[in-house]
Parts: sequence; C-alpha cells; structure tokens
Amino acid sequence: MSNDASKERPTYSQAIQSEESFLKSLINFPITPYVLGVIVWMLAWWLQMGPARPLFNFAPGVELPFFPAGVRTLAVFVFGFPGAIGIFIGSLVTYFFYFPEMSGVSPIGTIGCAAASAFSSYIAMRLVCDHYKIPPSLAGLTLHNIGWIVVTQSLLSATLHQFVYHNEFIAIGYNNSTLRATLFDWSAMATGDALGSLAVLFTVLIGYKLYTPNR
Repeated sequence: MSNDASKERPTYSQAIQSEESFLKSLINFPITPYVLGVIVWMLAWWLQMGPARPLFNFAPGVELPFFPAGVRTLAVFVFGFPGAIGIFIGSLVTYFFYFPEMSGVSPIGTIGCAAASAFSSYIAMRLVCDHYKIPPSLAGLTLHNIGWIVVTQSLLSATLHQFVYHNEFIAIGYNNSTLRATLFDWSAMATGDALGSLAVLFTVLIGYKLYTPNR
C-alpha cells in the first residue's frame, strides 16, 4: 500500500514541471499582458508615490530613482507590445488620478505622458534588438543589450516627458525655465528611470537565480 502511494505522489521535478507549465499557460493567456501590466504598474506606482515619496521626489514630476520604469521595461521583455499596452492603460489611471502634478494638465498632455511611459521601453527594445539582430524571442539577449535598452528608453522617456511638462507647465518651476534648469531636470529624470529599471531588473534576476539554484 505504501509503495503504491509513493508511486502516485508526484516527485519534486514533476511538481516543478507542473508549476512551470501553469506559469507558462498564465503568461500566454490572451488578456494577461493587459491585466498584469495594469496591476503591476499601479502597484509599483503606489509604492513609489506613497509615504516614501519624499525620499525619492527630486523635482515636480521627477523621481530619483523611478522604480516603475523597471516594471515597464520588464513588461515589454516578457509580453512585448501587449505588455506596453497594459502599461499604457495603467499609466492613464495613475496620471489622471494619483499624480498631483498632472492635475492641471490637458487630457492630451496626460495621454502623451502615458504613451511616453508605456512605449519608450518597447521602442528602445525594438531599436536595440533590430541593431543587434536579436529575434522576437529575445534569444541571445545579453546584459550588454539590456544595458543599451535601459539607457535608450530612459533618454527617450525623459525627453518626451520633459517636452510635455514644459508645454503644459505642470508646475511653476517649468514656466519660463532656463535651458540649464531644463537639462538638469531632463538628466535627473533619465538617471532616475535608468536606476529604477536596473534595480527592478537585477532584483528579478537575483530572485530567479535564488528560486532556481539547482535547475
């Protein structure tokens, strides 16, 4: 009887395979990129903009580091364009309801900022992958490639955001701002995005290594 019971009990490797199969099915479910993109983005935004915001707020609309930048980078790595769409939807929610600096911004400006947040990572990933001939599966993606994606998306996102901020005057500091002040805020935003992206990506990578030490 005990031998039969032990035969029916799944082994460790079988349990791992079953878990991986479930996760793969969940990731490949059609609505997962959109739902997960919204949920994870809003969670990251809440953590960034919550009680700890005074530690990270560098200037109006500029967080240093900005951890949600890592979420959008991770979303496009895992889900591609649908992941960017999920981040875009989440960004609309957070910009419209949870970002005090955007309260006086027009709907077009808010949509522009959401699009900059969501699609800068995807555009950067496509540019780098096309340059290095990396397939859509991201097979062969190296830390060097990831670094270029992070830097490119940080510069692109910061440029687009600062353009909207100055045209919409999200805070008094952006009204008649000098070129030096503009470049300073732009470089701070790009740096915050890069640091946030690297922090999230390396945390996920380390967690994965710890979770799969013997596989």
